[in-house]
Amino acid sequence: MLMSPSPIIAAANANDTALSVEQQQQVKAIIKDALTNDPELLKEAIIALQIREQQGAESAAQSVLQEHHQQLYNTASDPFKGAENPEITMVYFTDFNCPYCKKIEPAINKLVEQYPQLKVVIKMVPLQGEGSRVATELAQTVWLNEPEKYLTLKNKLMESPRGLNGNTIAKVAKMTNTEHWLTNTDPAVAKQVHDNLTLMRNIGLGGTPSMIIGDTVIPGLVSYEVLESTLQQAISSQENKKQAVNDE
Repeated sequence: MLMSPSPIIAAANANDTALSVEQQQQVKAIIKDALTNDPELLKEAIIALQIREQQGAESAAQSVLQEHHQQLYNTASDPFKGAENPEITMVYFTDFNCPYCKKIEPAINKLVEQYPQLKVVIKMVPLQGEGSRVATELAQTVWLNEPEKYLTLKNKLMESPRGLNGNTIAKVAKMTNTEHWLTNTDPAVAKQVHDNLTLMRNIGLGGTPSMIIGDTVIPGLVSYEVLESTLQQAISSQENKKQAVNDE
Protein backbone atom coordinates (compact mmCIF):
# COMPACT_ATOMS: atom_id res chain seq x y z
CA MET A 1 0.00 0.00 0.00
CA LEU A 2 1.42 3.38 -0.97
CA MET A 3 1.65 6.06 1.68
CA SER A 4 0.61 9.65 1.02
CA PRO A 5 3.58 11.96 0.56
CA SER A 6 4.80 13.46 3.84
CA PRO A 7 4.62 17.19 4.55
CA ILE A 8 8.35 17.40 3.85
CA ILE A 9 7.94 15.87 0.38
CA ALA A 10 4.99 18.14 -0.26
CA ALA A 11 7.15 21.08 0.68
CA ALA A 12 9.61 20.04 -2.01
CA ASN A 13 6.87 20.58 -4.58
CA ALA A 14 5.93 24.01 -3.26
CA ASN A 15 6.26 27.08 -5.41
CA ASP A 16 9.73 28.41 -4.60
CA THR A 17 8.86 31.86 -5.88
CA ALA A 18 6.69 32.38 -2.76
CA LEU A 19 9.82 32.25 -0.60
CA SER A 20 12.80 34.55 -0.29
CA VAL A 21 16.24 33.26 -1.34
CA GLU A 22 17.19 32.76 2.30
CA GLN A 23 13.96 30.88 3.02
CA GLN A 24 14.47 28.68 -0.05
CA GLN A 25 17.94 27.75 1.20
CA GLN A 26 16.54 26.92 4.63
CA VAL A 27 13.83 24.68 3.13
CA LYS A 28 16.39 22.87 0.97
CA ALA A 29 18.60 22.31 4.00
CA ILE A 30 15.67 20.89 5.97
CA ILE A 31 14.74 18.57 3.10
CA LYS A 32 18.35 17.43 2.63
CA ASP A 33 18.67 16.70 6.34
CA ALA A 34 15.36 14.82 6.39
CA LEU A 35 16.28 12.66 3.39
CA THR A 36 19.69 11.88 4.89
CA ASN A 37 18.20 10.79 8.22
CA ASP A 38 15.18 8.98 6.73
CA PRO A 39 15.90 7.36 3.32
CA GLU A 40 12.31 6.08 3.20
CA LEU A 41 11.23 9.61 2.39
CA LEU A 42 13.30 9.50 -0.79
CA LYS A 43 11.67 6.21 -1.82
CA GLU A 44 8.30 7.75 -1.14
CA ALA A 45 9.12 10.76 -3.28
CA ILE A 46 10.33 8.58 -6.18
CA ILE A 47 7.17 6.45 -6.05
CA ALA A 48 4.98 9.55 -6.02
CA LEU A 49 6.87 10.97 -9.00
CA GLN A 50 6.57 7.71 -10.96
CA ILE A 51 2.84 7.55 -10.32
CA ARG A 52 2.38 11.15 -11.39
CA GLU A 53 4.43 10.62 -14.57
CA GLN A 54 2.55 7.43 -15.45
CA GLN A 55 -0.80 9.10 -14.96
CA GLY A 56 0.33 12.01 -17.10
CA ALA A 57 1.52 9.69 -19.88
CA GLU A 58 -1.73 7.72 -19.87
CA SER A 59 -3.77 10.89 -19.96
CA ALA A 60 -1.70 12.26 -22.84
CA ALA A 61 -2.04 9.00 -24.80
CA GLN A 62 -5.81 8.96 -24.38
CA SER A 63 -5.99 12.59 -25.46
CA VAL A 64 -4.04 11.82 -28.65
CA LEU A 65 -6.23 8.82 -29.45
CA GLN A 66 -9.35 10.88 -28.90
CA GLU A 67 -8.00 13.64 -31.13
CA HIS A 68 -7.51 11.16 -33.99
CA HIS A 69 -10.54 8.97 -33.24
CA GLN A 70 -12.38 9.75 -36.47
CA GLN A 71 -9.40 8.90 -38.67
CA LEU A 72 -8.61 5.77 -36.68
CA TYR A 73 -12.06 4.23 -36.65
CA ASN A 74 -14.14 5.89 -39.37
CA THR A 75 -12.02 6.16 -42.52
CA ALA A 76 -14.34 4.82 -45.21
CA SER A 77 -11.52 3.56 -47.45
CA ASP A 78 -9.97 1.32 -44.77
CA PRO A 79 -10.26 -2.43 -45.34
CA PHE A 80 -11.54 -4.49 -42.45
CA LYS A 81 -12.49 -7.98 -41.34
CA GLY A 82 -15.02 -9.17 -38.82
CA ALA A 83 -18.34 -7.57 -37.97
CA GLU A 84 -19.85 -5.10 -40.43
CA ASN A 85 -21.93 -3.59 -37.62
CA PRO A 86 -19.54 -4.03 -34.69
CA GLU A 87 -20.05 -3.58 -31.02
CA ILE A 88 -16.34 -2.94 -30.62
CA THR A 89 -13.50 -2.14 -33.03
CA MET A 90 -9.76 -2.75 -33.08
CA VAL A 91 -7.35 -0.81 -35.31
CA TYR A 92 -4.43 -2.82 -36.70
CA PHE A 93 -1.37 -1.22 -38.35
CA THR A 94 0.48 -3.79 -40.44
CA ASP A 95 3.21 -4.20 -43.05
CA PHE A 96 3.30 -7.13 -45.50
CA ASN A 97 7.07 -7.48 -45.12
CA CYS A 98 7.06 -7.32 -41.31
CA PRO A 99 7.95 -10.76 -39.86
CA TYR A 100 6.19 -9.97 -36.59
CA CYS A 101 3.00 -9.03 -38.44
CA LYS A 102 3.10 -12.43 -40.14
CA LYS A 103 3.42 -14.09 -36.73
CA ILE A 104 0.57 -12.17 -35.10
CA GLU A 105 -1.92 -12.74 -37.95
CA PRO A 106 -3.18 -16.12 -36.60
CA ALA A 107 -3.91 -14.54 -33.20
CA ILE A 108 -5.88 -11.70 -34.80
CA ASN A 109 -7.81 -14.14 -36.99
CA LYS A 110 -8.62 -16.21 -33.92
CA LEU A 111 -9.82 -13.11 -32.10
CA VAL A 112 -12.22 -12.33 -34.96
CA GLU A 113 -13.53 -15.92 -34.87
CA GLN A 114 -14.01 -15.94 -31.09
CA TYR A 115 -15.63 -12.50 -30.91
CA PRO A 116 -18.19 -12.07 -33.72
CA GLN A 117 -19.01 -8.56 -32.43
CA LEU A 118 -15.45 -7.42 -33.23
CA LYS A 119 -14.37 -5.45 -36.29
CA VAL A 120 -10.68 -5.15 -37.14
CA VAL A 121 -9.81 -2.06 -39.17
CA ILE A 122 -6.66 -2.74 -41.19
CA LYS A 123 -4.27 0.12 -41.85
CA MET A 124 -1.51 -0.98 -44.22
CA VAL A 125 1.80 0.88 -44.00
CA PRO A 126 4.78 0.13 -46.29
CA LEU A 127 7.66 0.55 -43.87
CA GLN A 128 9.97 -2.20 -45.08
CA GLY A 129 11.14 -1.58 -48.60
CA GLU A 130 9.90 -1.71 -52.15
CA GLY A 131 8.13 -5.04 -51.69
CA SER A 132 6.04 -3.55 -48.90
CA ARG A 133 5.09 -0.61 -51.08
CA VAL A 134 4.05 -2.72 -54.07
CA ALA A 135 2.08 -5.17 -51.90
CA THR A 136 0.32 -2.35 -50.06
CA GLU A 137 -0.63 -0.53 -53.25
CA LEU A 138 -1.96 -3.75 -54.76
CA ALA A 139 -3.96 -4.73 -51.67
CA GLN A 140 -5.43 -1.25 -51.16
CA THR A 141 -6.39 -1.04 -54.85
CA VAL A 142 -8.09 -4.42 -54.67
CA TRP A 143 -10.01 -3.35 -51.57
CA LEU A 144 -11.27 -0.22 -53.30
CA ASN A 145 -12.31 -2.01 -56.49
CA GLU A 146 -12.88 -5.71 -55.72
CA PRO A 147 -13.26 -5.87 -51.95
CA GLU A 148 -14.50 -9.46 -52.04
CA LYS A 149 -10.96 -10.52 -53.12
CA TYR A 150 -9.11 -8.48 -50.53
CA LEU A 151 -8.88 -10.87 -47.59
CA THR A 152 -7.78 -13.77 -49.78
CA LEU A 153 -5.05 -11.60 -51.30
CA LYS A 154 -4.00 -10.23 -47.92
CA ASN A 155 -3.80 -13.70 -46.36
CA LYS A 156 -1.71 -15.05 -49.25
CA LEU A 157 0.70 -12.12 -49.03
CA MET A 158 1.02 -12.58 -45.27
CA GLU A 159 1.57 -16.32 -45.60
CA SER A 160 4.69 -15.75 -47.70
CA PRO A 161 7.56 -16.89 -45.44
CA ARG A 162 10.16 -14.62 -47.02
CA GLY A 163 10.40 -10.90 -47.69
CA LEU A 164 8.04 -10.02 -50.50
CA ASN A 165 9.49 -8.95 -53.84
CA GLY A 166 8.05 -8.23 -57.26
CA ASN A 167 8.07 -11.87 -58.37
CA THR A 168 6.40 -13.16 -55.21
CA ILE A 169 3.73 -10.47 -55.33
CA ALA A 170 3.03 -11.20 -59.00
CA LYS A 171 2.57 -14.91 -58.21
CA VAL A 172 0.15 -14.11 -55.40
CA ALA A 173 -1.75 -11.69 -57.63
CA LYS A 174 -2.13 -14.40 -60.26
CA MET A 175 -3.30 -16.93 -57.67
CA THR A 176 -5.98 -14.50 -56.45
CA ASN A 177 -6.99 -13.24 -59.89
CA THR A 178 -5.90 -9.70 -59.07
CA GLU A 179 -2.90 -9.37 -61.38
CA HIS A 180 -4.72 -6.78 -63.53
CA TRP A 181 -4.31 -4.32 -60.62
CA LEU A 182 -0.52 -4.64 -60.46
CA THR A 183 -0.04 -2.00 -63.14
CA ASN A 184 -3.29 -0.18 -62.51
CA THR A 185 -3.02 1.28 -59.01
CA ASP A 186 -6.10 3.19 -57.91
CA PRO A 187 -5.39 6.96 -57.80
CA ALA A 188 -6.79 7.15 -54.25
CA VAL A 189 -4.17 4.75 -52.86
CA ALA A 190 -1.27 7.21 -52.60
CA LYS A 191 -3.26 9.49 -50.29
CA GLN A 192 -4.52 6.56 -48.23
CA VAL A 193 -1.01 5.25 -47.63
CA HIS A 194 0.30 8.74 -46.84
CA ASP A 195 -2.54 9.30 -44.37
CA ASN A 196 -1.85 5.98 -42.63
CA LEU A 197 1.84 6.80 -42.23
CA THR A 198 1.06 10.30 -40.97
CA LEU A 199 -1.49 8.92 -38.51
CA MET A 200 1.07 6.47 -37.13
CA ARG A 201 3.52 9.29 -36.58
CA ASN A 202 0.92 11.58 -35.01
CA ILE A 203 -0.15 9.03 -32.41
CA GLY A 204 3.42 7.99 -31.64
CA LEU A 205 3.56 4.47 -33.06
CA GLY A 206 7.08 3.34 -33.86
CA GLY A 207 6.41 0.33 -36.05
CA THR A 208 4.33 -2.72 -36.85
CA PRO A 209 2.41 -4.59 -35.72
CA SER A 210 0.56 -2.03 -33.62
CA MET A 211 -2.98 -2.50 -32.35
CA ILE A 212 -5.39 -0.11 -30.66
CA ILE A 213 -8.36 -1.38 -28.66
CA GLY A 214 -10.38 1.27 -26.87
CA ASP A 215 -7.93 3.53 -25.06
CA THR A 216 -5.13 0.95 -25.11
CA VAL A 217 -2.24 0.81 -27.56
CA ILE A 218 -0.61 -2.61 -27.98
CA PRO A 219 2.75 -2.23 -29.72
CA GLY A 220 4.66 -5.13 -31.19
CA LEU A 221 4.24 -8.89 -31.27
CA VAL A 222 2.09 -10.12 -28.36
CA SER A 223 0.30 -13.36 -27.58
CA TYR A 224 -3.33 -14.13 -28.27
CA GLU A 225 -3.93 -14.02 -24.51
CA VAL A 226 -2.75 -10.40 -24.32
CA LEU A 227 -4.99 -9.40 -27.22
CA GLU A 228 -7.99 -11.20 -25.74
CA SER A 229 -7.45 -9.76 -22.25
CA THR A 230 -7.22 -6.21 -23.64
CA LEU A 231 -10.34 -6.77 -25.75
CA GLN A 232 -12.30 -8.10 -22.78
CA GLN A 233 -11.29 -5.09 -20.70
CA ALA A 234 -12.43 -2.76 -23.49
CA ILE A 235 -15.75 -4.60 -23.79
CA SER A 236 -16.27 -4.40 -20.03
CA SER A 237 -15.43 -0.70 -19.99
CA GLN A 238 -17.82 -0.06 -22.84
CA GLU A 239 -20.61 -1.94 -21.10
CA ASN A 240 -20.02 -0.04 -17.86
CA LYS A 241 -20.27 3.29 -19.72
CA LYS A 242 -23.55 2.21 -21.33
CA GLN A 243 -24.92 1.12 -17.97
CA ALA A 244 -23.93 4.44 -16.39
CA VAL A 245 -25.79 6.31 -19.14
CA ASN A 246 -28.87 4.14 -18.65
CA ASP A 247 -28.80 4.74 -14.92
CA GLU A 248 -28.83 8.51 -15.28
